[in-house]
Amino acid sequence: MSRIPLLAPAALGAVVAWAGCGGGDAPSDEPAGGAEAGGAGAAAGDAPPQFETTEVADGVYQFRWGGHNGLFVVTSEGGFAFDPISVEAAATYAEEIRRVAPGVELAAIVYSHHHADHSTGAEVLREAFGVDVPIYAHRNADAPLREAANPDLPPPTDTFNETMTLAGGEIELHYLGRNNGDDIAVGFVPAHSLAFAVDFVARDRFGYQDLSGFHFPDQFDAIEGLLEIPFETIVFGHGPSGDRAAVERQLTYYRDLDAAVRAAFEAGLSEDETAETVLMEDYSHWDRYDDWRELNVRGMHRKLLAAGVGEEVGEHEEGGEHDREGREGRGEHDGESGEHGGEGGHDEGDEGEESGEYIERDATWDATRRGARLILSYDPGRDAFVGTVENTTDETLCAVRVEVHLSSGTELGPTQRTNVDPGGTTEVELAAGGEAFERWTAHPEMSRCAG
Repeated sequence: MSRIPLLAPAALGAVVAWAGCGGGDAPSDEPAGGAEAGGAGAAAGDAPPQFETTEVADGVYQFRWGGHNGLFVVTSEGGFAFDPISVEAAATYAEEIRRVAPGVELAAIVYSHHHADHSTGAEVLREAFGVDVPIYAHRNADAPLREAANPDLPPPTDTFNETMTLAGGEIELHYLGRNNGDDIAVGFVPAHSLAFAVDFVARDRFGYQDLSGFHFPDQFDAIEGLLEIPFETIVFGHGPSGDRAAVERQLTYYRDLDAAVRAAFEAGLSEDETAETVLMEDYSHWDRYDDWRELNVRGMHRKLLAAGVGEEVGEHEEGGEHDREGREGRGEHDGESGEHGGEGGHDEGDEGEESGEYIERDATWDATRRGARLILSYDPGRDAFVGTVENTTDETLCAVRVEVHLSSGTELGPTQRTNVDPGGTTEVELAAGGEAFERWTAHPEMSRCAG
C-alpha cells in the first residue's frame, strides 16, 4: 500500500463525510482533491484510498483509516497517539507517524473510549516504536477492557475521572458525562484550539442507527460541555473535521429530533406512525439521512416511551426551548434540572447522570443526590441488587426510580416509578439476569411533581 501525502490544511474543510460509527464501512464519498489529495494512484470517481494522513495544525495529524479517524499530536515530551483503530490500521498508523514526524518517539497512547473499533491495536503501536508506553483512558473504560481480556486491546495503565493533563498541559483530556457510552474522553490541544471528539458528535451526520448506545438527556449535556471547551477546530472519530458551528448544528439536530418525536407523542401517534411522519426534512442534506433518519426517529421514540414521556405529555410547555440557560442554570430548578425544557430520553435531570464512580461487585452503594439517599448492594443468592431509596428532604420526591449500570456495559432498570414522602423510604430490587460483571454504579432518577 502506498503512503499518502499530506493534504494541505486548506483542503481539510472540503473533505466529504465518511461512514458512521461502528460499521467500519468504506467512506461514502471520495476525499476532496481526487488523485492529488488521495495519492495511491486514485483517479477521479474512484473509491477513496484506505488511509490518509492530514496535518490539521502544526504538529497535529489526523490519521484516517476507512471511516475511522485517529489523531497524532507532537509535543515537547514526544508523540501522543489517539485511537489505534485496529491491528491493521495501527501498523500503517505507525508508518505514517514515522513519515510525518521523523525522529519523534511515541510518548503515550490515548483511548477515546473502550469500543474495539476505535481502540484496538495499541500493542502494534508499542511494538513498532519499541517502547512500553502508557495508555490513558477514562476510568470507566478500564473494567470492560479488563473483562474483555483482548491482547490487541490492552486496558489503560492510567485513568482519569473528570480531567487530565498530558505533556505539561500541552494536551488535555476531558470527561463530559454519558453520551454515546459512559467513558468517552475528549482530547484538547490548547495551543492550536483543537479538539478530538468521538462518536457522540460529527459534522452534519445523523446519529448512529437507532441511537441505542446514546444516553438522553445526558447527550445534550455532553455536547453543551464540549462547547464550553475553547476549541475552534475539531476532529471527529468519523467523517470530516469541523468547527464550533458543526457541533452547534449537531446539538440543534438532537433537540429538533426530540421535540418532533415529543410532538408525535402528544398527537397520539404510534412508533410506526411517528417514523412515517417525522421526516426531519431540514436535515435531508446530511450524511446518512436515507439510511438512519427513520432509525433515529424510532430510537428516540423508544427512549421517550421508556422514560414515560407518553404518560406526561403536556407537562413540557417549553419543549422547543431546551433550557437555553445552559449547564450552570440547570441545577437551580429542582425537578426541572437537566430536562432541557422538556427534552431527552430520561426526565430525571441531574439525578439521571451517572457519577462516574464504579464500585466493586461486593461493595455497598450509599450516596445521596439532591435528597434521595440510595443504599444498594448486590445479593448473589437472589442475583439482584437490593436496597432502599430514602427521602431526606421535607418535600415529596416524585416518580423516583433507580438504574444500575454494570461494568460489562449492561444497564439494569429502571425500576417502577414511585413517590416517596418526606422522611419515607421505598424498597428497590433489580434483577441482574445472570450478567457477568466485576464493578457497578447506580443512580436514582425522579421527575417533577404534577400540579
